[in-house]
Amino acid sequence: MGKMRGLPASGSPATTQGGGTLLRRHSAAPHRVNSQPGHASSSGHAPATYQGAEGRRPRPRSPAVMGALFDYLVFPLFIPFILLWLLAAWALSFVAPLLLPLTWSLAVRLSWACPFIPRIWELNGWFRGTLMKLGFEWTYCMNVTRRFLTLPLRRRTADFYIVGFPKAGTTSMAAYLKLHPAIDGIDGLPWHETLEKESHHFQGALGRRAAASKLAYRSYFPTVLRRWWVERVRRAGKWLCFDACPVNACLDYTAARMAAFNPDAKLIFMLRDPVGGAFSAEIMLRNLGVPLSWSLMEDVRPADPRFAETPADVQYWEQVAALGPRDVLPPDLMHRFYHDCYALLRSGRYVDRIAPFLKHFKRENCMFISFTEFCSNTEGAVRKACEFVGADPELLHFRTLPPGMQGERKGRRMHPSCKRKLAQYFAEPNRRLYAMLGVDFSWADPEALGHSHRDAAAYLAPAPQPSGPAGSGLEGRSSAEVSLPPLPPGLHPPPASANESGSAAAAARQKQQQDQERLGSSGGSSKGSESGGSGISITASSGRSAAALALATAV
Repeated sequence: MGKMRGLPASGSPATTQGGGTLLRRHSAAPHRVNSQPGHASSSGHAPATYQGAEGRRPRPRSPAVMGALFDYLVFPLFIPFILLWLLAAWALSFVAPLLLPLTWSLAVRLSWACPFIPRIWELNGWFRGTLMKLGFEWTYCMNVTRRFLTLPLRRRTADFYIVGFPKAGTTSMAAYLKLHPAIDGIDGLPWHETLEKESHHFQGALGRRAAASKLAYRSYFPTVLRRWWVERVRRAGKWLCFDACPVNACLDYTAARMAAFNPDAKLIFMLRDPVGGAFSAEIMLRNLGVPLSWSLMEDVRPADPRFAETPADVQYWEQVAALGPRDVLPPDLMHRFYHDCYALLRSGRYVDRIAPFLKHFKRENCMFISFTEFCSNTEGAVRKACEFVGADPELLHFRTLPPGMQGERKGRRMHPSCKRKLAQYFAEPNRRLYAMLGVDFSWADPEALGHSHRDAAAYLAPAPQPSGPAGSGLEGRSSAEVSLPPLPPGLHPPPASANESGSAAAAARQKQQQDQERLGSSGGSSKGSESGGSGISITASSGRSAAALALATAV
């Protein structure tokens, strides 16, 4: 019998119109080239068998199609039971605070992770502070109980993180992203903006041991009912959840734990001049009532302990950085993080804090947003972030929101000598950051800042060296810092000198720095760039919008 119509001769693969290959199949009752079963072909090989068009097996349905069929046909049948489950959990959560050991245990664990919380009650006096404390602990216990009673309905962890850095716009970015119908934060309390955007899970909010639990982390995020509502009822696209705790960027061990929970998560880093960020963090801590033993509002002294880097500090933070994904957190970790000046300054070495995340996450899954651009072009920065995480930017219902976590300075200013010292301290890691990202943010350049003061010669003079062992000065890189991955091909470090020169440029820099300080930042202008071949998304721009200037005037 001749060759079958539409099929090639034996020994040659068949191709479809689209260029695909029709694979050979050996089945029990196929269409055969030879009319006699078992009859050898002229080539001497076993007969080649094919499936005809009428016998072709149906293609399996794609997961997206199967998911849509489940959501539209099957999931609605479970909605009444899910609603009853949620209602029962809500009712039982009212009883949970009556179990005083449970309420006390949850409050102690949260206060360990956020040691500034008890100070808030003290600032409000005995009577009002006690009422606030009882009300918060009662509702917090209800929230945690309800979340864990509905844990089987919470199947997700964070799809993306606003990793940091502190006082760089993370709270405002989270608030703007939540204007998108497909993006949600954590299932927290409505009493404050931070309670619905940052979990502090990796810092031990549910306990030092629970900080490594993925099951406990799932409890922070909304239920499957929310997913169904967003994707099938509102048709807003893929549902996305985020965690926006800026402390994550400051503690090196969190990178491995976040990657263990979701290695494909997207990371958004908000970057701000570390000099202004350090002082803004101090103002925030003082406004929260944290008793700090140091201040950046005082003059720099010889052998100043604020800027000393002791071997004990280096060893301690090296041990913290080396914590494994399942290790228990040290008992004094968060107290030292919020109270020690060295911990604050160490957090401002952005390039070293970013390195562990680039080790555990893909470079193309990291986005860096300049605080300058976020203030001057907020809508553009938010829409870029939406596109980066996979949400349709056209669905963003953008509107101007009040600044988040804006601290009142009350006339307090950083001492000029501290500003000089911090500019020198951060100059070297800033240059490495510019080289890694391919963007020169021109932050806190000591030479440019020198023109801002009448005693320019004294300003540019070397600051007193801190006490400590040889080789552990602030200008050198400590052994506690994490080594960086190699630079992408074709990316070269920018020159260490300032980009601007001359009295006119210095005056312009001084004016811009003053405007940034009124916004809560001391950073200079930034230049937009896309790092070619680096796989890192960069967004930065120069200029300032009328809205940002109005905000500066208000502040």
